[in-house]
Formats: sequence, C-alpha cells, structure tokens
Amino acid sequence: MYLQNMTDRLLRYNLWANERLTSWLLTIDRHVLYEETGSSFGTIDRTLQHILSAQVYWYSILAKGESNTFDLPVKEKAVDAVVMDLVNSSKQLASLSVLNEQQLTERIQVSDSMQSRYEYILHVVNHSSYHRGQVVALCRMLGIKQEIPVTDYDGYLWWIENMREGKN
Repeated sequence: MYLQNMTDRLLRYNLWANERLTSWLLTIDRHVLYEETGSSFGTIDRTLQHILSAQVYWYSILAKGESNTFDLPVKEKAVDAVVMDLVNSSKQLASLSVLNEQQLTERIQVSDSMQSRYEYILHVVNHSSYHRGQVVALCRMLGIKQEIPVTDYDGYLWWIENMREGKN
C-alpha cells in the first residue's frame, strides 16, 4: 500500500508542477518561448516538447506495454497546443495511480534495461522535474523578471497541506 500511495503522490506532483509552470509560461510574451538559447533543446518551447515526448513515451510503456518512438513530431510556433498536450499527458500519467503494488513492482523490459514499473515512474517524474528546472533557468537567462512559480516537490507538499481543496 505504501508504494501505491507514494506513486500516486509523485504522479500528482508531476501534474501539479507542469500545470503551474505552463500556466505561468502562458502569461509571458510568446516570442520569448521561441527564442534560441543554445540550450539542450534550443528554446523553452522545444524543452516543453521534449518533456511531452518523454511523458507520452513512458505512458505508452507503463500503461499499455507498448514501446513507441521517443520523439513526437516537433510543432513549430504552437506553444499553446504543446502546453495543452503536456498537461493532458501529465493527467494521463496521473491515471497510473490506480496500479496496485504487484503491478508497480512488476519488472518490465524497456530497451536494454529491466526495472520495476515503479522505478520507471520515478524516472519519468524526475526527468520532467529536471527539464522544468531547465525551463526556469532559461527564463532567467532570457531576462524574465516576473516571479517564477515554485515547482519543487517540497512546494507541492506545502500546497497539499495548505491550499488544496479550499483549506485556505
């Protein structure tokens, strides 16, 4: 039961963090999101698309046992659609919280690695966190001065304790 609860919390955290970051990004000038930065994926928009591709890829494996290609086709100058797709894929991932302990501990083969389903869920949440951090760094590098929302796991824990479901 503990593993199931922890997985649920991690998947809900990922959804919360992606919703916070993307809703904030949609409040800033869109041209900044397409500005070349020299980063891993070139732009904030493309970094979001990378997070989306990874989430879609892992959901397909974790929920359906299907391995598809990792990279979705790049969408040009379509950050609104990318944000919507990213949030929807985060909701899809959160639906994996219905997996029971046996399903979570089942070892599955992915490429040249065999790990428990839970380990791969932890990976995809960690992967998204890593790239959200890149997005924040890119925003600061591009001179965005307005307050960037907290998306750390600790911020989520505070939120579920203090803000969720109208507690405040």
